[in-house]
Amino acid sequence: MRFSLTWLAAQGYRDDLMSTRLKRRFIPWLIAHFFEFWYWYLGAFASLYVLHRLQTELPAQVKLLTDVAEGSGEMPAAPVQTFMLIALGILVFRTLSRLLFFTPARFQQKILRTEMLQEMEKAPPARYANWNDGQLYQVLFNDFNNLRAFVGFALLQLGNVIVAAFVMIPRLNQADSNLWVAFIPMGASVLIFSTLVAAFQKYAKAALDAQGQVQNHVIESYAAKATVKNYHRETTFIERFNELSWLEMGFFFKSSVGFALGFPLIRLGLGLSLLWGALIVRQNGGGTSDLVFFAGYLFLMLEPLMFLSWMAVVTSQGLAAWKRVKNLHTELRTLNPDESQWKSEIKVSENAFEFSLPYWDTTLALRLAKAQWFVICGETGSGKSEILKKMGHRLAAREISFSMVQQEPYLFNDTIEANIFLGKEKTPQLELEARSLLKLFGLDLLALNGEDILTIEVGENGKRLSGGQAKRLSLVRSLLSQAEVILWDDPFSSVDIVLERKIITQLKESSLCRGRTFILTSHRLTTVKMCDQSMLLDPKVGIKAMGDKELKGVFLEFFQEQMVANPST
Repeated sequence: MRFSLTWLAAQGYRDDLMSTRLKRRFIPWLIAHFFEFWYWYLGAFASLYVLHRLQTELPAQVKLLTDVAEGSGEMPAAPVQTFMLIALGILVFRTLSRLLFFTPARFQQKILRTEMLQEMEKAPPARYANWNDGQLYQVLFNDFNNLRAFVGFALLQLGNVIVAAFVMIPRLNQADSNLWVAFIPMGASVLIFSTLVAAFQKYAKAALDAQGQVQNHVIESYAAKATVKNYHRETTFIERFNELSWLEMGFFFKSSVGFALGFPLIRLGLGLSLLWGALIVRQNGGGTSDLVFFAGYLFLMLEPLMFLSWMAVVTSQGLAAWKRVKNLHTELRTLNPDESQWKSEIKVSENAFEFSLPYWDTTLALRLAKAQWFVICGETGSGKSEILKKMGHRLAAREISFSMVQQEPYLFNDTIEANIFLGKEKTPQLELEARSLLKLFGLDLLALNGEDILTIEVGENGKRLSGGQAKRLSLVRSLLSQAEVILWDDPFSSVDIVLERKIITQLKESSLCRGRTFILTSHRLTTVKMCDQSMLLDPKVGIKAMGDKELKGVFLEFFQEQMVANPST
C-alpha cells in the first residue's frame, strides 16, 4: 500500500483511498483495488509469465523443425511429447491466470453492490425518487456487472501486454531485431481502433440509460396487468415498448460505430505487418523457417494487442457504468433541503412524541402520548398518508425504531413464514404469536389445515392473495417487528367493522403490543371510536379538530354521512 499512498497523495487522492470504495474517484478506486488484492495479482502475473514463456517456445520449436527439414530435405519426426507438454502447460496457466484475474473482480462487484445497498437502506426513498425501478435495476445489476468485466478483463489484458512484451522482446531481439519495424502497421491499427471507440464512448452511457427505461417500462406494465382492468393497455404497452427499444438500439448503434469502423483495420494491420516482415526476412537472406518464426511471434503478439484494443470497449462501458453508479451514490448521500430539518421537527420525552410537521401552507404541532392509539382523519386527498411518511422520516432521523405499512405494501415472492419473519430469527414463541395473529386477522382460512399456513407461497408481491389478505399479512409482519412505533396507513379498509373491532380490542390487550405507540390513518368512524386520540386534518386550516373516543362538534359533522348510512356504527 506504500506505493499507492505515495502516488495518490501526489495526485491529491489520499482522502479518496482512505474512504469507502463508492466515495472514491475512478483512478484511486482502481489502484486501491489492485493493492487490496495484490496477492491474487502476484499469482496472476506469475501465471502469465509462465504462459508467455511456453507460448514463445512454439515458434522456436517450429523454426527448429523447419530448419532440420530444409537441411535434410525430409521432415523429421515431430517431438510429440514436447508439443504435448507445451500445450498442457499453456492450458493450465492460461486458465489459472484468468481465474486469478477475474476472482478479485467478482469480489469487487459484490463489495460495491453491498455498499450501494447499504446506502439505499440508510437513505429515505425521497433521495432517489427520480430513479425509477428499471434505472435502479440497471445500476445494481448491469452497471456493476460492467464494472466487474472492466476490472477483470482490463487488468488481465494490461497484464497480458506487459508480460508479453517482457518475454517476447528479448526473444525476438535474439532472433532478428530488424523485424520489430514490421510490427508498426499492426500496432498503429490497434491505436486507431482504440481512438475510434473512445470517440463514441459518450453514447455508451446513453445506451445504458435507455436500457434502464426499457426495463422499467416492462416492470411497470406487467405490474399494471396484475389487475384485470388494465388489460386494455396492452396495445399502448407494445407501442411504448417499441419506441423505447428503438431509442436504446439507436444509442447502442452509435456507441458501436467506432468498433465497427476500427475492427477491420486490425486485420489490415496484421496483413501489412506479415507482408513487411516477409520483405525483411527476404532482404536479410532468411529462409522459410525465419518467416515461420516471425509469423508465429506476430500472431502471439496479436492476442495481447487485440485484447488491448478490446480494452477500449470494456473501459468505455466501465466508465459509463461508473458515472451512473456515482450519480446514484451521490443522490443517496445528498440531503434534500427538508432533511436537514427533520431532527429539529421531532422531540422525544419520556411520555410523548412532539412533532412539528409542514402541512400545505401551515405547520402541524402534534403531541402524541406514547403507548396509545392515535388516528389521523380527513377527506380523501387531504394529505393523511403524506403526514404518516413525514412522521416516519422524523422518527428515523432520531433513530427511533418504527414499522410502517402503507396502503399498498410489498410482499416478497416467498412463503408466509419468510415474509412475516423477514429479517428476524424465528423462535417457538414468535411462531406461536405469528399463528395467533394470522388467526386474529382472518388469514388462517388460507389453509385447510392450520398447520400448513406458514408454508403457503404468496407469489410475487402477494399476487396469489387478494389485496385485503396481502394488506393484513403485512400488518402481521409489522406487529412481529420489534419497532417502538407502528405507522399504519388505512389498515382496516379491507375488513368489516366486526373484524376490525375484534382486531383492535385483542391487540390492545396483547402483551405483544404493550408499550407500543400506534399511529393510524383512516376515514372510518369505527376506527376512530376504537383509538385513544384522533385528529381531523383540513388542508385549509391544518388541524381542524383534536379529540378522543367521544365525537363532538366538527368530528361529529365529518362522520355524519357515515353514521346515517350505517346507524349501527
